[in-house]
This record gives sequence, C-alpha cells and structure tokens, in this order.
Amino acid sequence: MRAGRLARAAAQQAVAAVRRPAGLDRYRPPGARRRYHRLAVADVDLDAGTAVLRAPITAPEGEPEGVHALVRLHGVPVGDLTVPGDPAVVLPALPARAARALEREVLEHLLLDALETPGGVRRALREGLHRVEHPVRPVDTSVVTVAVCTRDRPEDLRRCLEAVGRLRTPVAEVLVVDNASRGDGTRRVALEHGARYVREPRAGLDWARNRALLEARTPVVAFADDDVLVDPGWAEGVARAFEDEPGAVVVTGLVAPAELSTPAQVMFEAIGGFGRGYRRRWFSVAVDAGQVAARRYPGTGEAGTGASTAVRREEVLALGGFDTALDVGTATGGGGDLEAYFRVLAAGGLVVYEPGALVLHRHRTTHEQLRTQLRGNGTGSYSVLTGAGRGYGAVQAADLALFGTAWFARHHTRAHVRSLLWPQLYPPDLIAADTRGALDAVLGGYYRRARAQAARQDLLHPGEPAAPAPVRRRAGPRAPRTADPVVEVDVLDPAAAVLPAPGAPATPRVRVRVLRGGRPQSVFTVHTGGAGLSRARLARELVAHLGPALLVPGTSWQELAAAPAGGAHPLRDALGAAAARAPERLGEEVRVSVLMATRDRPGPLRRSLQALLAGTDRPLQVVLVDNSADPAATLRATAGLPGVQVVHEPWPGLSPARNAGLPHLGGDVVVLVDDDVETAEGWLEELLAPFADPAVGAVTGAVLPANAHLLEPQVFEDYGGLGRGPHRRTYDRAWLLSGRRAAPTWWIGATANAAVRREVLSGVGPFDEVLGPGRPSGVGEDTDYFYRVLRAGWTIAYQPTAVVLHHHREDRASLLRQLRAYSSGHVSYHLQVAARHGDPRGLARIALELPAHQARRAVHVLRRLDDHPADALAVEARGTLEGPVAWWRSRAQLRRSGRPVPE
Repeated sequence: MRAGRLARAAAQQAVAAVRRPAGLDRYRPPGARRRYHRLAVADVDLDAGTAVLRAPITAPEGEPEGVHALVRLHGVPVGDLTVPGDPAVVLPALPARAARALEREVLEHLLLDALETPGGVRRALREGLHRVEHPVRPVDTSVVTVAVCTRDRPEDLRRCLEAVGRLRTPVAEVLVVDNASRGDGTRRVALEHGARYVREPRAGLDWARNRALLEARTPVVAFADDDVLVDPGWAEGVARAFEDEPGAVVVTGLVAPAELSTPAQVMFEAIGGFGRGYRRRWFSVAVDAGQVAARRYPGTGEAGTGASTAVRREEVLALGGFDTALDVGTATGGGGDLEAYFRVLAAGGLVVYEPGALVLHRHRTTHEQLRTQLRGNGTGSYSVLTGAGRGYGAVQAADLALFGTAWFARHHTRAHVRSLLWPQLYPPDLIAADTRGALDAVLGGYYRRARAQAARQDLLHPGEPAAPAPVRRRAGPRAPRTADPVVEVDVLDPAAAVLPAPGAPATPRVRVRVLRGGRPQSVFTVHTGGAGLSRARLARELVAHLGPALLVPGTSWQELAAAPAGGAHPLRDALGAAAARAPERLGEEVRVSVLMATRDRPGPLRRSLQALLAGTDRPLQVVLVDNSADPAATLRATAGLPGVQVVHEPWPGLSPARNAGLPHLGGDVVVLVDDDVETAEGWLEELLAPFADPAVGAVTGAVLPANAHLLEPQVFEDYGGLGRGPHRRTYDRAWLLSGRRAAPTWWIGATANAAVRREVLSGVGPFDEVLGPGRPSGVGEDTDYFYRVLRAGWTIAYQPTAVVLHHHREDRASLLRQLRAYSSGHVSYHLQVAARHGDPRGLARIALELPAHQARRAVHVLRRLDDHPADALAVEARGTLEGPVAWWRSRAQLRRSGRPVPE
C-alpha cells in the first residue's frame, strides 16, 4: 500500500513539473558539453522517491565529479540524467530533480499504462492519470535459457552469474559456454553457481553462441556477456517482448553503464556507449513487398548489441546461426551481432529493442583498452559491410558497400574535425583507432582471413557440432503496391480494436484511424515494414502520435511545456482531476454564415449539406455558389434543405465562386467548407471556439480521409494530404516573416475546413482569382489567403478537434490530375506572393528545394526506399515544371476577361 501511495505521489510530482531544467541532457552541442572524468552512478526509483548510489566494481581513481542516474518508474527504465556536484549533496534531491527533468518520459509511461489497463483512459479522465495502476502481467520466463559465453574471465563470470541468480522469475536453465579457456577457472565458477557447463574448443565468440543455440532446450535463448550484470527484471523484459511481439525473432535490451569510475568509462559512454534509448523500437523490412534490407538498414547498430540479445532458437538456427568469421576471437574482432540482426531483417524477420530488458555493462577501464575496443568496432562493422555482405547477392552487397563508403566519408571526417576542435571531448587517438580499424578491415581483407580461420578451426576439432551454414536471402523483385490495411481504434476502449490477422499479407504500413467515443479524432500511419501491428505496438504508437492529446484532445507537449509552472492547464487538470468537458460555446449573438462552392457534384453536395445542417443547433446562413455552366443539377440536389441560398457564378474557379458568394454573407464569422466533406459531430462549435480570442482572425480544422481504406486516397495522404495532425497550433505575423525561407503556410490547414472573421474578409479582400482549383494555376488560393491574413497582423489557429471527413479521389486518373494541380499551384502561390507582396523567399523553394525534394524522392523510389507510385511522382514533377507557365496563363486569362488581376 505504501509503495502504491509513493508511486502515485511520484507521478503527481512529475505531472506538476512543466519545465525541463537546462543543462542536464547528455547529448548537447560539443562546445557546451562538460567533460567529466569520474561519476558516481545511482539508481533512482520514482515509485519510492529514492536514489541509491551503486557501488563501483573498479576502485575509484579519484573523487566523482557528479552523479549519473538511471531513472525508473514502476521498475521500468524511463531515462537518465547527469548532475554535477558532490554526490552526497546531489543524492537527496535527485528523485525530485529526475521527475522534473524526465517529465515527458514519465507522462508517456503513465499514458501507456492508461491504454494498457482496461478502462484506464476513462478512469484517468474521471479521477486523474495518477490514479491508474501500472498493469502487472505475469510472463512465462520458463521458455528462456540464459547463455553466457566466456573465456578466461572467471571473476567477471562470477559477478555475472551472481546477478543472474537474482532474477525475479526463474528461467529454464543457465548455460555457460566456455570458449576455449586456457585454465579451469571458468568451469569451477559455472559449477559453483549451478549453471550447466559446456566447452566450445573453437576460439571465437560466435562459435560459442552457436554452441549455446545447439545445446539449449527452450524456444528462446538470451545471451548475456560475461562483463554485464543483468537486472532482476531482465528475463521478464525479454519474455514480455516476445509475448507482445509474436513475430519477433530477436529482442535486444538496454545496456547501461555499471560504473563510470574511470575517464575511459566516462568517455565511452559520452561518445555513444551501448544504450539505445528508453522507448521500445521495431526493425523490420517488407521483403515480400519488394523492400531491400541493405537499403533500409545497412547498419544495424541502432537495433542493439550482443551484450543483451535474445533470439528465437529455431528461427536463428534456420538462418544459419551466428557467422563464425565475425566477432571477438577472430581477425574481424566484432560484428557478429550486427550481421545476425541484418540477416534476420533480410529474411523478413522482426528485431525488437526493449529497454525493459536491462543489463549493466562494465565498460573498459583504461584508455588503452578503450582504444583497442574502438579499433575492434571499426574492424567488425566494416567486415560486415564489405565482407559478410557479399553473401547477400549483388544488389545488397553493392548497397552495403555504398553505405559503408558514405558512412566512412561522413562519420570519420566529422569525427576527425571534432577531435581537432575539441580534443578533450574527442581524443584524437581514439578517433584514429576507429578509423584505422575500418581501413584495416577493408584493405587487409579481415573477413576473408577470418573465414579461413573458421575453416581451420573446424578441421582441428572434427568431433564438434558443425556450425550452421549461413542462409542469406537475396533481394527479390519489386511488388506492385496495394492498399494498406486500416485499423480503427477508440482511445476510450482500445482493447476493442480489430488488428490485421497474423496470416494477412505483409504490407509496409498500417493506417490507424483514431476515434474518441465514436467520433473521429485523427488518422496516422505506422510503418511496420511487413511485421504486422501488435496490440502492444498500437498502444505505443498511439502515445507517440497523440501524446497529451490522448487525454485532452488538441493538446501538445509544446503547449504543456509553455504553460507557467503551477498555473492552470487543461492537461494538468486532466492528470490531476476530471477534465472531460466540452469547449466553451461562442455566444449566440455571433452570427455564422457558411460559404460553399460546388461544380457538377450533386451527390456529394447533398451528402455534405445534410451532415452540415444536422450537426448543429446554431442558426446558420448557408450560401452555396454553383460554379457550373447550368445550376439545374445543384438546385435539384438542394431541394428540401432549409436555409440554403444558391448563387450562380459561371466563371470557372473556386476563388471566383467564393468571391461571388461574399456579398451575400451576413454573418460575423464565415465558415468555409468544400462540397466533398462530411462534418463530424460537434465540428462547428470546436471550429468557432478559438474566436473567443480577439486576436484570432481565422481558424482551420482537421481534414481526415473518409475513404482511407482505398489505395488512391492513401497515396494522396502520403503526398501530404489535407490533415495537419492532432495538436493545436497558432501562427502569427512574426512566424510568417521570420527566416530567410518561405514560411510554410501550407502547414496551417486547408479551406476545406476553415472559418474567417467577417472583418478579416473585409480588410484582407477577396480570394486571389489567379489561384485555386479551376484556374490554370492549379491550387494555392488557401495558402495565399493564410499568408495575407497573417501579413495583416491577425493570428490563425489550427483547431484539430474541429474534424471533417474528406472524400479523396478514388480513381488513379483523378488522383494524378489532382497531384499535378497541387504541384503547379504550389509554385504559382510562391510566384504570386513575390509579384504581389514583394516577398521573394519562395523563389528559392521553387528553384532549389522542390527539385531537390523530388529528385531525392525519385532516387528513393528507384532504390525501393519509398513505394510512392512512379506515375504520381512523375506528374508531381511535371506540375512543378509547369507552375510558372500555369501562373502566367492564369493571370493572362483574367486580363483578357476584364477581371481584376491582384498586383
């Protein structure tokens, strides 16, 4: 009971903090980073509110200069921080400081708890997020064998096995593989701790790993290096990750420093260490859809490290186990873990990084040992890229070699420049060791030599089990793109979401349609790489996409961070007490007019009007402008709909149509919607709410795809779509005019779902008839109008809770015409801003940014990094090239017709 109260108190303390203290982040600009020589290492438990110093394994060489803390909530690592000062002084205040420094990480953890607890989100809204208990789910660790591969390091092995003995839940077996030790100490230590002892006489870490796979009797083998101390919850973290992700072949874990008692240990951690963050990550490649592993993950170091790696035994053996020509004990010196991860990815398997599978690693203690380790990193990594990579066929081998060359040029050049500028932070001899290792691996043919060594080892020990022959999958043909599956999830009842069946065809993505109490809230894409979407991953993706908007729709992390400490804030209210309340309704004295233009779409028009009129009890004036040659079809479609006034404007174009409707509007606020959208429940009041601020001149809302299950709408969403995310934002004149590049007014939203004050319409003027659908220019009338509103000094608010569903084009020909018009209109907009307002910033975007972006995407399509359809990419490029001519033609047409041309 006391632990539960302390956990809730820690959560409340984290919620109350809104600003992260400066200067505590580990990764800062080199000029601002402090160079430590020795640090005390502490464990901070936010549940108990305690901080405990970890006893160093190595005798300290001097007094520590600060404290490096690993921070946990509910036993799960959520982050770390380094605080300078005397540990005795720093330690008492460290839990509170950690709660403030890791506020976002703590809140994300609590939001995930709410999603994974039945009824958790509803309870959080009723009672506060801190009232939701952390879900505790028992996991079966009896399917796990712990394997420790070691050679002549009995004291390290003793510490490792003692830590394994402290695991919270028992594993099936502990297996010690003695990799050709010269003495008897390894066997004695293994037997002392009740481990099964196996000797592997062929020297090389991957010989030992393969022997462990052959000897184990369980589905999962979890490898721990002999210089790590496994956390008591390590085996549970491994087993839980495999349970959460049934398709996972490999699970890697967080490797944190066991101590930072020497300058070499601090240096290794400062330049990257083994840690890969505190969020679960997924690595997979949709090989059946034509993706190429060597192009998506040529380097697999981000997936984890062999110091904490667990594998499904049969699947990895079927792929050939670990490559015995790599890693410690061979000429290559490393890389066996990275190549195994890559082989799993190339075969279409899933690699999961799970920070809950935590081990503490004892880094090299001396500068000489660290230099040797970094050289081994270089030889191992480049042996994988240039040696082992040749077994994957010409396509993947070429890509791996290309990546290795590019990485060498970029990474090593930067590293040497940094060592010249900041030698204390980046010692030149360490940088040189890494570079020398890479060059030696390539020029010295280390992988070829190691293959020969492995063959000799086999001949010398004929009675030992043979190493599995590596099975390397080659890149297959490009597959035609098909529609991605769509998962619909209600954040108030996430357990009811229906996920794609495990046997469904593998696709690179899954679309997620987010509801809230049955109402649409957002749509986003999860890049699954053919691995499918598990329920555990869906919950984490929801937290990553929505953040605090999971509880209070529209709220962003930036909004929370900007709120004054201790002041009222909707998210803080939601986290500390009930807060599910409707937005304040704009007064009834505010008159509202709706302006809609239509052209030859009577069916969608009637559907749109019916949803509009049924969705509000507020009196509305609806002005409908028919932009066709004959309004008869529009008049028939609006028959029987009360309060709809039809105006006819035969001159083609959305901007002329809207301008024709402006004189008929009588409202204080004018709402703009398209005839191919359906308004969601509560849309209008959400759209009007920001006008309570007199500085707000216009508001845009969320535009979500109504037909997200179809291929063409998905392609349009990948192009950019009309949605602008689930978080509220504001834009003003300072934002518009800041910087040398054109302000991206297209981020603001679309006039398919927008509202404008009548006085803004009067002051800013009509829509620019050079731009917009129906004109040769293409589109751009809404981004131009946003530009003019901001330039006039008004603020524009993006209100994501005001949702409409847009029916995207459903056939390829219509989609291609739309993409061409959008690309052309984007160029026309920038040209018009330059001509009308003397703002030339957009010209650089036309001449440099757009061609570079389209060329880069074309390369990605050719290299199968992007499956955007080639015909769509071609019309986008064509529209960009045609933009200047289309803009000139649009202006010329206006002049010939006698209509005013804005100057």
